[in-house]
Parts: sequence; C-alpha cells; structure tokens
Amino acid sequence: MLILQACEKFEYSPYEVRLNDDEKNINQRNIQRIKDLSITPTDQIKFILISDSQGFYADNEKVVNHINRHHGEAHFLLLGGDITDFGLLKEHRLIHQQLSKLKMPYVAVIGNHDGTNNGKVVYKRMYGAFDFSFTAGDSKFILLNTNYLEFDRKVPDLEWLEEELKDGQQYNHIFVLSHIYPILYEFGRDEGKGELYGKLVSKYNVSFSLHGHRHAYNLFYPFDGSIPYLISGATERLEYIVFTVNGDNITFERIQINS
Repeated sequence: MLILQACEKFEYSPYEVRLNDDEKNINQRNIQRIKDLSITPTDQIKFILISDSQGFYADNEKVVNHINRHHGEAHFLLLGGDITDFGLLKEHRLIHQQLSKLKMPYVAVIGNHDGTNNGKVVYKRMYGAFDFSFTAGDSKFILLNTNYLEFDRKVPDLEWLEEELKDGQQYNHIFVLSHIYPILYEFGRDEGKGELYGKLVSKYNVSFSLHGHRHAYNLFYPFDGSIPYLISGATERLEYIVFTVNGDNITFERIQINS
C-alpha cells in the first residue's frame, strides 16, 4: 500500500496527463473570478500582458514578484502563448504554479510551442478551449489560436473570429489576443489568412491586436495602418505591458525590470 501511494507522486511518462483539481479548466475558472469582480461599463480596467514564459522560470518569478509589488491592483493578466517550451505537463504545471502567485487571475492563449508533443491535450485539459472570449466592463477580449503549422493548417478560425467581432460591436473596446501575428507565414499568410485577419480587425474597429512569439517588444500598424498591433517581449527580457482602459481612452506602459 505504501509503495502504491508513493508511486502516485511520480510521472510514469512525460506524455501522461494527470491533473489536480486546481489545474483543470484554468481559463474558465479565472474568467469567473474576473466576472466576480463585477466591473461595470463605466469602471476603469487595468490589465497586464506578458508572453513566452517558456522555460524562463527564474525570470518568471521576477516578473510575477514585480507585478505583485507595483501593479497588484490590476484586474487580470493575459498570457500570450508559449506557456511552455515542449508542451509537456510538467512544464505547464511549473508555470501555473508560478502564475498562481499573482494577485490577480490570469488567462492564457495557446502558443506554437504549446502545440508540440502532446501539448494540445495538456492545454485543453488544463486551460480549456483553443478559441474563446470573455468580457470585462465595456471591453471584449477574444483569444484566438493562430498556430497554423501545429494545427495542420486548419487555424486560425476566422469565421469564428468574425462572429465574435460582430458580437463585440456592443462593447466600447475589443482586444484580440493570439500568439503568432498575421504578417508571418506561421499564421497562414500564404493562404491569405493574414490579410483576411487584417481586414476583419479593421472592419470591426478592434482596439488592439495583441501577440507574442517574437520575444521582443514591438508596436506596429500593418495592412491599412488603422489598428495597433502590439507584441509583448518574452518574460526572459524581464518586461511586461500594463494597459489601462478608461472610457474611450486606452493607454499602455511598457515596464522593464532592472535585474
């Protein structure tokens, strides 16, 4: 009996997916926490964007501690994909343990590294749907799987995106978060997916298109130049973005931590 109990603490394979209750449906549980804040359409919203936490455990700890000390009043944090390096459960577990120390709930979109090995299974069981949305105050947040190569060239689902954008017209602001940004081949640009994405976010007046993948901060205005696209630097760069939404106004600050 003692031997069997001890064995339960070990992984028999790096590809197994045995989860504790607090590791299941993280996104939906944290979205419920955001709903429970009862943010009204007239309230100011503050949220934080990070990306590419993959394997940068010491840096992640510094970023989490800095956020808690200086921006712990933020309503939530968005993680722009590449949670892990190899998509393994152990990596997901370690990152979740670090991010669970945040003073606010976090919501994560899937990245291309998260789709390797059995990462799709792990992500779905830990975080939930690959495409989903939620609202906070007078803003809608749409999280889109854009990992074209890892999903057999069947994503991004731009029909689903357009339906979400149509629904978003009742809100003052729309933010779309995905890992890979649309000017890249890995988004499916050779099939016209990048240009179509650009047309959709312009047509529906998206406030910001948010991304990771590049590991370096960038703010740019592709396609027709009407929508800001912002890429968050990886956590290894010891930085994050703080957004403030106040009525019609959106501001953001790039925070760089002195190591």
